[in-house]
Amino acid sequence: MNSTSCFRNLCAGFFLMALISGCSEEVSRPLLQVGEKAVPFTLELTGGQQSQLEHYAGKGLVITFMSSWCPCSNESLPLMKQAHATHKDAPVAFLMVGIQDSRSNFENFVKKWNVPFPAGYDKNDHIAKDYGVSSPPTTFFIDKNGIVKRAFYGNIAKKPDEFQQWVKEIIE
Repeated sequence: MNSTSCFRNLCAGFFLMALISGCSEEVSRPLLQVGEKAVPFTLELTGGQQSQLEHYAGKGLVITFMSSWCPCSNESLPLMKQAHATHKDAPVAFLMVGIQDSRSNFENFVKKWNVPFPAGYDKNDHIAKDYGVSSPPTTFFIDKNGIVKRAFYGNIAKKPDEFQQWVKEIIE
C-alpha cells in the first residue's frame, strides 16, 4: 500500500468517526456550565412565532438540542413527549432546538413525531454555539431563575428515572 492510499484510508476513517460521533454518548464539556445563568436567545419556532429565554421566566425550562438524522435524538423524543404530558400543569416548559440539520429535515422531524411543545430551527447553530453544544442530543435543565441546574449529553431515554427527577428539580 502506498502513502497516498494510507492517507485516503486514514481520512476516510476520521470522516466516519466524525460522522458517528455527531450523535454519540461521549461526554463533552459545554461552554455553559451548571450553576451559570442561561444565555438569552431568540428562536424562530416552526409555526413562525418567536421564542425567547425571557418568555420562560418564573418557570423551569428543559431545552433539548436535537437533529432529525441522529438516532439518539429519535430515541429520546418519546421520553420528552411523555414528560411534557406528565408535567403539563406544572410550572415547567419544554423547548426543542434543531441543530446540525437542514430546516426542512428538522421541520419534518417535528411533524413526524407530532412534537407537542415548541420547536425551532437554530439557523447556523448560533444558539447551540452560545450554549457550547457540539452534538445532539444535548439537554439543559434550567430553573425558574434562569440558572442551569443540569446538563445531559446523549440519549436521555437511557436515563428515564434521572430525567424525571431532573425535571422535578427545576419545578420545585
